[in-house]
Amino acid sequence: MSKVDIDLASATITEISPLLRQRDLSPVELVAATLERIDALQSRLLCFTTVTPEYAMQRAREAERDIARGQYRGPLHGIPYTLKDVIATKGIRTTFGNPKGVDYQPQESATLHTLLEAAGGILVGKVVSEIGRESTGPVGCRNPWDITRSPGTSSSGSGAAVAAALGLASIGTDTGGSVRHPASNSGLVGMKATFGRISRCGVWAACWSTDQAGPLTRTVEDNAILLEILGVYDPKDPVSIHQPPYDYRTGLQDGIKGVRVGVPVDDWVWRDWLSTEEETVVRRAIGVLEALGASVTAVRLPRAADAHATLATLAPETPVYIDDHFTKEQVDAWPEHHSTITRGCEQSFADYLHAQQTLAYMRQEIVAVLQEVDVVAMPTGSTFGDTWDAETVVIRGREVPARSRAVYRNGPASLVGHPAVSVPCGVGMGETLPIGLMLHGRPLEEALLYRVAYAYEQATEWHGRHPAL
Repeated sequence: MSKVDIDLASATITEISPLLRQRDLSPVELVAATLERIDALQSRLLCFTTVTPEYAMQRAREAERDIARGQYRGPLHGIPYTLKDVIATKGIRTTFGNPKGVDYQPQESATLHTLLEAAGGILVGKVVSEIGRESTGPVGCRNPWDITRSPGTSSSGSGAAVAAALGLASIGTDTGGSVRHPASNSGLVGMKATFGRISRCGVWAACWSTDQAGPLTRTVEDNAILLEILGVYDPKDPVSIHQPPYDYRTGLQDGIKGVRVGVPVDDWVWRDWLSTEEETVVRRAIGVLEALGASVTAVRLPRAADAHATLATLAPETPVYIDDHFTKEQVDAWPEHHSTITRGCEQSFADYLHAQQTLAYMRQEIVAVLQEVDVVAMPTGSTFGDTWDAETVVIRGREVPARSRAVYRNGPASLVGHPAVSVPCGVGMGETLPIGLMLHGRPLEEALLYRVAYAYEQATEWHGRHPAL
C-alpha cells in the first residue's frame, strides 16, 4: 500500500521517481492507476493502437520486487511510458502505423525499447502514428486540451498520451518536426536530438536523411532523463554517434546569463505560417530569456525557407526503405503508402541532387549563424488551433494546407541534423490551447538547449498547466 496519494494528471517523472525509490509509492499501484486512466479516456482521445495491461502489470510487480531488494535502476524504474507505433517491440503488436492494425511481428525490439526496459521503464501501450495513414487526411487521435483539435503530427498519439497522463513519457519520431509539433500542440517538452544521437535500429526510418526518435515529456528535466537513457552508441545503427553517455541534468540550474540567443527576422518564421496571437506569445517568451540574462540579437536565415520543399524532394528514400523492410504482398495490402512510393520512384535523380545542394547551402547558413549565437529561438512549427479533420486553415488572411505548415519552421533542424527542443511558452484561443517555443542548437549541444529551456520553464507557469479531462 502506497504511503502517498498522487495526482496523475499533474505527475512528472522527476516527482514520482524518488517516491518509487523510497517505496513511498508502489509501481504496481502507479501502473494500475495509469491503465485505469487509459481505459477511461481512450474512447475520447483514440490515441492507443495497443494497450499492454498484462505485460505492464507483470513488469510493475518485477519493479516492486527489485526496488524492495535494493536493486533500484534509476529514475525510470517503475515509470509507465508509451511508444509511437512505428517502433518495433518483439512480442507486442507493432503496426508501423497501418490503420488496419496489422501486426508485422518484428523479430527483435528496437534498441531504444530495449534501453528503456533495461532502465526499468514500463511500457503501457503503443500509440497512434500518422505515418502509415493518409498524410493529408484527418488526424487519427484527439488533443486532450480540446478534443475537437489536433494534438499535432505525426507523433500524434505520443502528444495526446503524455498530455493526458496516459504514461509519463512517450517516444515519438521526427522526420521534419514530428516530435516538436505534437509537443507544441499538446503543451509538452519535445526533443529532436542531434542526428545519430538516438539509435534508429528497429525504428521506422523511411527518410534516411532525417528520421530520428525523440522523447516527449511534461518537463525539461523529465526529458533530460529520457535522453540520458536513449543517447548511447549503437553499433546496429550505421548513423549512431560514438559518444559516451552524458548526464544532461548536470548544469540545468546554472542559468543562462550571457548565453547568446539569435532570433530570426525572416518572414517564413513569423508572418508566413504563424498567427498574430502565436507571434505575440512567442515574442513575449523570448523577452523572458532576455530578462534571465541571455543576450538576444536578430539573425537572418533566408535559405532555411526552402526546408519544406527540400524535405519533399527526399521522397526517393521512402520506396527504398519500404522495399528493404516489407514484402511485396505487405506493400500491396497497404494502399496508404502507394502514392508516396509512386512519387518517390518517379522523382528524378537530378531533383534529388539539387535538393542535396540546396541542403548544403542551408546547413552552411545555419552553421554560420550558430557561430555568432549559441541558440536560435523561434516559434515551434505547429498547427495551433486546427481541428483534427482540418484540410486548410486561414493564416493572416491566407488559406494554407493545415498539417504541412508545421514543417516550414521545424524542417531546418531536421534537415541539417541539429538538436532542437520545444518547450511550452503560453496559451491562446481563449487560453485553451498551448503554444511552443523552439530552441535550435549546435550538434551535440543538447545540454545547452536543456539549460536554456529549463531556465525559461522555471521562470514561467506553463509547464504546470494541464488539460481538464
